[in-house]
Amino acid sequence: MTRRISLAWLAAGVVASVTAAAAPADGLASARQRGELVVGVPYLAPAPVAGAKIRTPEGLDIAMAEKLAQDLGLPFSLRQVAPADAARLMAAGEVDVVLADRSVPATSLPAGVAALPTGYAARPKAVIRSDTAMRQPADARGRSVCMAEAAVGAQALAQSWGAVVRTYRVPSDALVAVREGSCDIGLVDDAVWEPLMRFPEWKKFSATLAADGARHERVWLLPAADTAAHAWLGERMREWSRAGAWKALPAKWARDVAFDVYLDQEVADCHG
Repeated sequence: MTRRISLAWLAAGVVASVTAAAAPADGLASARQRGELVVGVPYLAPAPVAGAKIRTPEGLDIAMAEKLAQDLGLPFSLRQVAPADAARLMAAGEVDVVLADRSVPATSLPAGVAALPTGYAARPKAVIRSDTAMRQPADARGRSVCMAEAAVGAQALAQSWGAVVRTYRVPSDALVAVREGSCDIGLVDDAVWEPLMRFPEWKKFSATLAADGARHERVWLLPAADTAAHAWLGERMREWSRAGAWKALPAKWARDVAFDVYLDQEVADCHG
């Protein structure tokens, strides 16, 4: 399943020429030859049906793919790819890089594939009404815990608590359920929890549970033999870290999701 993402800002020739000039000519040569960056991701939510609301997807995968494409000065598309299929699809030229979770052991990577750290790591963190007594993971037993379909790590963690897991197409739907009282606990990445709670309308939902579960890092999967791509992408990740990308991207995600929830609740209340 492939979805093309329209990047209006790439239409500006100045932006494209500057970003292209900033990148070494040998960085991700397959994408340059194709004229498009194809990024594999573990999960790609189904496209919304005609007339449905457009909502922010789970996690930062799309934002990371977009930023990498910007660095290359190229448009991009996404394809759902399991780590086991990464080597075959990259060798066939169907995808250029694949995003995966560090929890996949390096020893289990397919032959010919290497993992390059992104620098972004997170674990699930609870969103709870501030006037409730839940504060420990044990308090979640038998409670409804909601998250996006793509948040498989959050689902596994909630199941380990003995909670009743409910999944939604996008994270804002899960958070609306928490705000409306139809779900006891929401789960989002801890990296986006803090910027989300900075919004005044989230003050009443800023309680959480004690940290639990391992923090997992996102990695890029690349052909092991493509040393040029490794060097180029490694330098890009160091630059992203120096430029504060792992604060800026979660902050933008939180702002977008907060707006999604606002549209679902406040606008509906005013115009319903």
